[in-house]
Amino acid sequence: MAEIIIADTTRQYDGTHLETQPLGGTESSVIRLARELARRNHAVTVYTNCERPVVDHGVAWRPIKGARPESCDLYVACQHPRLLRFVQKPKRRAIWVLWQPNHLKHYKQIGRVWWYRPVPVLQSLHQVHIWSPVLPRRDPQILIPLGLPDDVRGHAPLDAPPPRRAIFASNPQRNLRQLVEIWAERVLPRVPDAVLDVYGVHQMGPDEDAWAAWAGTLLPANQPDHVRASVRIHPTTTREGLIEAMRGSRVLVYLGHKVEAFCLAVAEAQALGVPSVVAPVAAVPERVLDRITGFHEADPALFAERTVALLTDDALWRRQHEAALRHQQGISWSEYAGRFEAALLADRFPIYRSVLEVPPPPAAE
Repeated sequence: MAEIIIADTTRQYDGTHLETQPLGGTESSVIRLARELARRNHAVTVYTNCERPVVDHGVAWRPIKGARPESCDLYVACQHPRLLRFVQKPKRRAIWVLWQPNHLKHYKQIGRVWWYRPVPVLQSLHQVHIWSPVLPRRDPQILIPLGLPDDVRGHAPLDAPPPRRAIFASNPQRNLRQLVEIWAERVLPRVPDAVLDVYGVHQMGPDEDAWAAWAGTLLPANQPDHVRASVRIHPTTTREGLIEAMRGSRVLVYLGHKVEAFCLAVAEAQALGVPSVVAPVAAVPERVLDRITGFHEADPALFAERTVALLTDDALWRRQHEAALRHQQGISWSEYAGRFEAALLADRFPIYRSVLEVPPPPAAE
């Protein structure tokens, strides 16, 4: 058993919020990893901006504004170099890079990275490719794609295609306006009964009119009534509600964003069997098998063409729906924790060493 400390300052949360509040990918990933490590009999403590100490699923959650821990077997700082000094003398120090790694080379941060030399844990090939040569580097880099929760894995194929509904399930600041422009100009004229459902909206109240509040910013201005009616902005829903909405959609559409280091929204949609049309930006294309479980299209006209095809062609939808269910289940959080152990604990705890060892070839007869 190892003593593991994780620190994250992205927002105010603790482990109980996974079931009670909408969370971003960073927060939900921290909770799921911590729970799995605790389930493997590690002593896990997570420091966040939480209000008070909490014990949840065997994980101790503590406010980060308090006494700094002296030591532990493994200390994992989430994303921020300023957190590297939080545990004073850990036996091993790692940085879990859940966002883009570019900020690590910032002139205010690079000194901390070189001083502490943490072991980086990355989530995508995109992160590996853009890792700066001025940063400390492991060869090879530790790359573990994020786990997917059990509630999106292992679903059976749908008996019939869903209605002509597309879904966007990300932060509206991530190119929603451009996506709606493509929808209005190139998709809706060809599929007049189609609907674009927009989820992932955390800052909108249940009675707020998104078109009135966002026209000209997050949504295009001066859109006719039929376009407004076809783009339905939903307030924050439960996780069960979002899964139901995804399974009830024929296609997920996303133009991507340069900050995407993994893109859980697309990964979960694919695991649920939702074909996806995405722009090849940052790590997003790693989540979709081009022309098998969706399409990579940078050109707006082709992006719209693929979206129309999945909204209207039942045979194409069926092929990609079943291919996504076969090929895009990802790894579970239990497996993620096992790989995490193997990468960061094997040389210090012999019990994990067998995970990394390659058996010798059989002797020649």
